Amino acid sequence: MTLHNLDEYYSDYCDETLSCFDVKNFYVHTKDELISVVTNILVDGNNGRFRYFVIDKGFWLFRTKVLLPVGLASVDYDNKCISVPGLTKEQFNNLPEFQEDFIIDNDYEEQVRDVYRPLVTVTDLHPFYRAATYNYMLEPYFYEVSDRNLKMYEEHLMSRKNIFWRNTIIRRQKYACLRAFMETA
Repeated sequence: MTLHNLDEYYSDYCDETLSCFDVKNFYVHTKDELISVVTNILVDGNNGRFRYFVIDKGFWLFRTKVLLPVGLASVDYDNKCISVPGLTKEQFNNLPEFQEDFIIDNDYEEQVRDVYRPLVTVTDLHPFYRAATYNYMLEPYFYEVSDRNLKMYEEHLMSRKNIFWRNTIIRRQKYACLRAFMETA
């Protein structure tokens, strides 16, 4: 699986017609304190689903970034903040660093999930699960967007992308048919 920045995957992610729910620059809070700010969202290149918020740790450390699975976040649009119930400063500091030019592999994502697992009640983790065979659906509490507005926004972007590609394919097919017709005429 390949992850992309939101603005790369959906170039029109904040188009006026989308009723933009841009969470970039939202503050991130743990139980009691402000810990950081959201700089981007990573999108699954296979299906267009939001997977991670990219968080700038610059408040505490040297301008490093980490990832927050979207399913763990509680979004407050009025106060422009995201809270992570149960997350401590120590857990936040133990997250592996994320770099923009980084190719995220299964091992890296497993390191991220390991830090966050104590925050969730795991009822049944697949007994044969390995990082190499990981599927996001195994742990929906990390990756299923629970915020209604963010979920609608994600689905709206996905449908726009699908319509764009469908129209592109139709145009290419029409062009190919027209070209074939012109060559035979």
